[in-house]
Amino acid sequence: MRVPVGDIEGLVLDRLRAFFSSATDVGDALASLDLDAHSFDAALRNASALSERWLAAPPIETRSLVRDIVEQVIMAADRIDIHVNRAKIAAALQVRVQGEPNLDPVILSIEAKLRCAGKGKRLIIANGAGVEVNQGLVELIKEAFAIRNQLLSGSDDSIEAMSARIGMNKFRLTSLVRLSYLAPGIIRALLAGQHPIALTPTRLLRLSKDLPHDWQEQRHFLGFAA
Repeated sequence: MRVPVGDIEGLVLDRLRAFFSSATDVGDALASLDLDAHSFDAALRNASALSERWLAAPPIETRSLVRDIVEQVIMAADRIDIHVNRAKIAAALQVRVQGEPNLDPVILSIEAKLRCAGKGKRLIIANGAGVEVNQGLVELIKEAFAIRNQLLSGSDDSIEAMSARIGMNKFRLTSLVRLSYLAPGIIRALLAGQHPIALTPTRLLRLSKDLPHDWQEQRHFLGFAA
């Protein structure tokens, strides 16, 4: 069965970001590694810092991290299961683990199922639409407009100059500028949580490079109902 890999990638990346932002989830994952108190606290701090810079990190850095810690991603009938290596989670959080523990992986699940859509299939999460505001999307939109305002202020001669001045990856900066020109209706939906649930912050940022100029085409491109 063919599966929309782009949807899965975005959901997996955002599930991992949510995992690292949760001290409880990270703590549970590391509990079986018998870390001392100092190492355990350091791991929690590093996990929080990682989740905060997740969306701003260069894609190559995120890709390297995911390939290192994720053992496999399984698409079941009603969910996606992400198997993550516990020892490599600790290593990613800059914590040393004694020996090479052979432990069961952490399994992060996302409720999801496939539904026919025309000649293909689409992932449907929960009821097929967001039921609460995705704060990551809200922050992404706020950042997009803040970046556009800075660019239009004329304080920088080019995007390259602005990228160097504020220390932001040029790819991310350009993507944010594109997102600031989303259709007003789409922006309202994102801020109200009325968006396709598969449209995560990571996926929206990636899709921005091919974002159509026409507002109606944007809705179709991003998976909104006509």
